[in-house]
Amino acid sequence: MIKIKNIPKNILLLTLIGCSIFKSADELFLDAERKRNNGEPKESIIILKQLISKFTEHEKASEAQYLIAEIYYRDLRDFSKSIEEYEKLKNNFPNSSKVPFALFMQGFIYANMLSDYDFAKTYYSEFLEEYSNHELAESVSFELKYLGLDIKEIPTLKHLTK
Repeated sequence: MIKIKNIPKNILLLTLIGCSIFKSADELFLDAERKRNNGEPKESIIILKQLISKFTEHEKASEAQYLIAEIYYRDLRDFSKSIEEYEKLKNNFPNSSKVPFALFMQGFIYANMLSDYDFAKTYYSEFLEEYSNHELAESVSFELKYLGLDIKEIPTLKHLTK
């Protein structure tokens, strides 16, 4: 009897890929979410990329691209890669309802994770130009107003430092 431990990870990944050939976009998306929730973000990304390549026109494809960016940001803490993946969403799925959120996140990551305020300003300004009525517009304006300041220097947030 072969133990799972003894099977190389590459073979397990090939099996995972092979088993997903006959799955729907919804099933693949659920599989990817399960992998992520089980602490397997890289495996989740593999499944999401399969979904995108197999179901390019399906509504789940843009959601999968957004989730890839989120996994790089939140789970893997790879901020540069996350920004790239949000950019792919904007370029490959320009009509997705997730595009404004991707644009916001690019500015947010540049401002708050990478301390690159020039790039943050560029993305935030683009957001306000294109999505001035979006639910995040007020947050973007706030971010722009206090870009680069310490929390102690922001009057409305000063109380959080006491």
